[in-house]
Amino acid sequence: MKRGNHLFIFDYGMQINLFERYNIPSYSVCGKDYIFKNHDIYDFRYSNIEIINPYFGVSKEEKNKKTVYTARIHINGYTKIGEYDSELYAAIAYNKACDIISAKTKVKYTQNYPNISPKEYADIYSKINISDKITNIQK
Repeated sequence: MKRGNHLFIFDYGMQINLFERYNIPSYSVCGKDYIFKNHDIYDFRYSNIEIINPYFGVSKEEKNKKTVYTARIHINGYTKIGEYDSELYAAIAYNKACDIISAKTKVKYTQNYPNISPKEYADIYSKINISDKITNIQK
C-alpha cells in the first residue's frame, strides 16, 4: 500500500514500513544507505536490494582511493566522531559518542547493535578513539 511517498504493509494487523522487511532502517536514504541494483525502485526482490550503510551515524566514503567509514552524530549540527577503516569500528565509535553525550546532556540516541560477542564489543569499545569535540562536550 502507499500513502503519500511512504510504502507500507499490514503484517498480522500491524502497519509497518515496507523497508523494515528488508532490514533497511527507516531513516535510510535511497542511493546513500541502500540501492536498487537494477535501478527499479519497485523491484523489492532481496537479490535486487543492496544495503550500503546499515548503522546509525556511519557513512562510507572514498578518500585517496581508499574506503573509510566516517562516524558522525547530530549535536546542533553534525559533529564528526572520527574516520575508521572498518564499518564495525565506526558503529561502535558512534555508540561510545552516544554514551558520552547521553551521560552529560540526558539526550538519548538510538544506538547500533552489531552482531558480535559482548567480549569483542567491549574490547573494541575500550580501544577506540573518538574526537575531542565529543569528549569535551559541556552539560
